[in-house]
Amino acid sequence: MARRGDLVVTAELAQTIWQDTWNGVRIRIVSPSAGVVDANWFGFAEHRVFNEKNRAPSARDGGAELTPCNAEFMLTYDGIDAYRLRDAVADYTSVFVPPPAPEFTAAAKLGALHATARRLDHLGSIDPQRLAGRAFAHAEVLREVVGEIHLSLLPLTGERQDADSSEVELSDGLAALSTVRAALTDLARSAEEADHTGQAEVFHEHARSLDAIHTEISADLAADPPRSRRASRAGAARAGNAAVAVSAPATGTPAPAAPRQSARPSR
Repeated sequence: MARRGDLVVTAELAQTIWQDTWNGVRIRIVSPSAGVVDANWFGFAEHRVFNEKNRAPSARDGGAELTPCNAEFMLTYDGIDAYRLRDAVADYTSVFVPPPAPEFTAAAKLGALHATARRLDHLGSIDPQRLAGRAFAHAEVLREVVGEIHLSLLPLTGERQDADSSEVELSDGLAALSTVRAALTDLARSAEEADHTGQAEVFHEHARSLDAIHTEISADLAADPPRSRRASRAGAARAGNAAVAVSAPATGTPAPAAPRQSARPSR
């Protein structure tokens, strides 16, 4: 239950016709004076809440229902992707209640930015040529900036946001980054209006950092060669590595060190 403006929003597990069997979340918009204004149901299956790898063998409809029997399989830290359901509920409630303050909007998206950094690490591992070879560096800078933003938001939100464990594509991550950047810009503007110039500059700096990260990742994505060309180039690289291994110098002869790329995206 949460208070939103003059209304109250309630959320509860939606039970099916079977006892102790739930297939989603029911949201109600309640007026303290007029009662229930509206209600809607958000299903687990429709919003892909549970990861397939953690679905219980006994779960009906491919994990669409939650029961006491399969809860130990379904309710695991890495088995729930709730951000799609959360965003759908946010869109629904926004019709009836005012939008959340920008600091809560930014805090809610920090988990997606953590997941984006993990995605960049993954891309750097499986395809070192992606993003001009700077995937790991982008991930490092993004984590650093997100940590700074989190510390700046704590006095305003009083909340500690855990890292989101869900998988995020780069396009989703860039969209979340834009959302946080816009929220921080709104916070800076509000601080300026309240003559809190120091706080305003902090949030402006965070917004500029995110803008620079967005620009550099987008530019590196646009410069990526087509996938087929990357695959052939990776095959050639593997063949070259094999040839080097065959003609490796004898034991005791030092091999020349390969140059390392240490370029780091600017802040």
